[in-house]
Amino acid sequence: MGTDLDKVIHQPVRTKIMAFLANVKECDYTTLKTSLGLSDGHMSTHMKELLASHYVEMEKSFVENKPKTVYRITKEGKKRFAAYVNTLKELITIS
Repeated sequence: MGTDLDKVIHQPVRTKIMAFLANVKECDYTTLKTSLGLSDGHMSTHMKELLASHYVEMEKSFVENKPKTVYRITKEGKKRFAAYVNTLKELITIS
């Protein structure tokens, strides 16, 4: 039984981001930030970590001459998040 929690995901803000993205196909920056009540600084810091770990991917585009950033969870991210949730369940069962 592996009870080591994923160090990238096991941070409150990143856990919220991963949980949110795991339940939607994709989400734009503003909607994600607003839905989770995050500041621009928190979004930037934690998305950098998730992007660097390849748990989340980002697509930048322009819509009506305005920049739009969209995030989606990767296959690896889905796999790691599912493993993280299973580890939490194991830990709860142990307690």
